[in-house]
Amino acid sequence: MKTSEHIPDHGHDDEEDGRAIAEKYELTRRMMRSKMRRGISVMISVIALIAVIAFASVFIKQGSKFAYSEHLDDEVLSLDDTVVSLREFGFYIYEVESFTQQQARKYNHTDPLDYWNTHFSAGVDSQFISEMARDAALNACLGDLVYAHMAQDAGFVLPDEEKAGIADAVTKWMQEISKEQLEVLGLDETLVRKMVERQTLAKAYAYEYSREADLSGYSGNAAELLSGGGDYFEKELLTKYPMKKNEKLIEQLKFGRISVNVGE
Repeated sequence: MKTSEHIPDHGHDDEEDGRAIAEKYELTRRMMRSKMRRGISVMISVIALIAVIAFASVFIKQGSKFAYSEHLDDEVLSLDDTVVSLREFGFYIYEVESFTQQQARKYNHTDPLDYWNTHFSAGVDSQFISEMARDAALNACLGDLVYAHMAQDAGFVLPDEEKAGIADAVTKWMQEISKEQLEVLGLDETLVRKMVERQTLAKAYAYEYSREADLSGYSGNAAELLSGGGDYFEKELLTKYPMKKNEKLIEQLKFGRISVNVGE
């Protein structure tokens, strides 16, 4: 008697496998939707954060914009017992800016700021023209202060011919600067005269000093060594007097945009 073979019924298993696959597919879809929602949420949060940061930076930048006229009587630097306010320092700002602006117009007549923003790469000494101009103004101011102090300490008397030239120098200075520039810098003829007198005394004494100065051990042009910022000046003369700089204020002085290129 032939025994019939039992054939397994796979229909029930196929149905279970189908449900399992469907459940896994649905679970996968839910997971994907969840991840997408989280991704979109994160993206929106990031975009919102970027917007807040951008707004804040603009707000801070506008809020912290340096108002030059509000600091005219603030101290820029001092040497011994002499304090130089921003108003007085405006004398040097104008001298340096007016000279550099002439070079800027030769470089680019239609856009002089292009010259002011030129960068010179020199390793750690790399600077923009605007920064070099600021340093030049500071060095000129310190040069006048140091040599004027030295003249007073030495009892040096300004020669009559030098005194006679002061009035003409003040007149020329006042003719060259505009009313708008005087107002921006907070200068007037009385203050300009004071600065010219100090500058004249300093130059006269610097000339006398240079005739006997011992520059041995220093290399370079004598005029450069003895001028404000010069190696000899920095090491041998500036150290004679206590000196302080208001670095926070000085950093705010954007040369090329104070008495020239205003509003550009």
